[in-house]
Amino acid sequence: MRDVPALTVEQVDPLPLVGELREVHRAALGAGALSDDWAAHRLPLHVRRDDFVFLVAREGAELAGFGYGYTGAYKQWWTEHVARALDAAQREQWLDPPHFEIVELHVRPSWQRRGAGSALLAQLLSRQPHDRALLSTQTGSKKARSFYAKNDWTELADVDFGKGYPPYLVLGKNLVAREAGTRFTS
Repeated sequence: MRDVPALTVEQVDPLPLVGELREVHRAALGAGALSDDWAAHRLPLHVRRDDFVFLVAREGAELAGFGYGYTGAYKQWWTEHVARALDAAQREQWLDPPHFEIVELHVRPSWQRRGAGSALLAQLLSRQPHDRALLSTQTGSKKARSFYAKNDWTELADVDFGKGYPPYLVLGKNLVAREAGTRFTS
């Protein structure tokens, strides 16, 4: 990492930090009610998912960002929407075997472009059990698309999450075990 030598990434229980996390979510997305709904409803549901991993990046006491994910599965809202967006071969490759979904990755604007997002993303991928990972980002976000391209993610398809959602893309990344218990990106 450049610029962030004192940054630490650690796995935490997010529920006791929900107020602070909501503020990072709000700052990163510029979202008010969406952040409140995420903190009150979606995050408590997500912590119960298989292989749930929640990481925070801090410099001292300052929370720079957070990210989390879990094993995706059919009959989950996100996976079902993505399955409709992918063709049969893509579903077989990306969704049929167990896969990891990066659900949220947010960094305070003051920490963006300083390595915090890449550190969180790399640690999430190294702490999960699958050989592939998926995520989605808004189609119109050039900054996010550039970030994921820099981190070797492949854009797979446009995905429609329904009324009230902007256009999104689903992205995937193949992961390969370098040595037992360690994952790296190829």
